[in-house]
Order: sequence, then C-alpha cells, then structure tokens
Amino acid sequence: MSFLSRALGFAGRASVVVIGTSVASAVMVGIDQRRGATPQIPDHPGPYSPEEREAAVRMYLTAITLPAAAFRVPFAPDCVRHENGLKTGFSGDHLKWDLHLHLQYSTIREVRDIVLTVDPDGREGVVHADFTLVTVVGLKARVSEDFVVPAEDCLIHSIEARISLG
Repeated sequence: MSFLSRALGFAGRASVVVIGTSVASAVMVGIDQRRGATPQIPDHPGPYSPEEREAAVRMYLTAITLPAAAFRVPFAPDCVRHENGLKTGFSGDHLKWDLHLHLQYSTIREVRDIVLTVDPDGREGVVHADFTLVTVVGLKARVSEDFVVPAEDCLIHSIEARISLG
C-alpha cells in the first residue's frame, strides 16, 4: 500500500468522523431545542385570522435559513411536503428535524421577495407563498408553495412546492 493511498484513506476516515461528530452535535442541540420549543400558535381556541395563518407560514420560511426556529414551526403531526411532485416530507416531526439538521437547506443563504396570499382564488384554508431562494454561490431559485393552514387549528397540514431555477 503506497503512502498516498494510506494518506487518502486516513483523510477519508477523518472526514467521516468530522461529519459524524457534526451531525451528532446538531442532533443533541436539536433535542435540547425541541424540549424547550413550542410551535408558534396564537394563544386562543380559534378560528384563527388570516394574519395568524400567514405568521405560521412565515415561521416556516424563517426556519429555512435559521435552523434554531425549526421546532417553532406549527406543523400538524401528519403534515406532508411535495416538491415538484416528489414527496420530501413525511410527518411534522420529520419536517422539523429536516429544517433543524439543515442538510439540504445549508446552501440557502436567504429567502427574499416573499409574497404571501391567504385563501387565494377562494381556496379556503390555503396560504400561497411566492419567494426567491438565494444560495451561497449566488444561484437563485423561484419557489411557489401552497400551504394548507386551516383557520380551525392554524397548523400546517401540507406543503405543495414548485421550484424552478433562474
């Protein structure tokens, strides 16, 4: 075995340890944050106003770039997320941990040009969001998402996302 192959093997093992340690650390922090966090739901029995339902969606958009906000997003336990037709979120807990661990969101630098519409075109219980994602390398993606957020509970029950580059 050559010195180069041994060095590359060692470097590979060391990077796995570093990544594993980083993920383990994020999980431990997440457990602490989850314990102390409560979803951002107004403190009254409902029905909830359009502004309160919009605030639930804004908390989700905040958590995209701020993992510490993930456990404050008011997801329904059975919430699912579809991205361009592909199911990417399987439950409220899964989506919270996805946002917290931040693996697929780590390249996103900011969310901007946010336009929210509550009950667009008479679609009762829907909050529609159009916004731009800007990555750390400057690439931009245009996102259009429909959130099902009923006035009865102000929880996000599903997310239907359409993402296009450019």
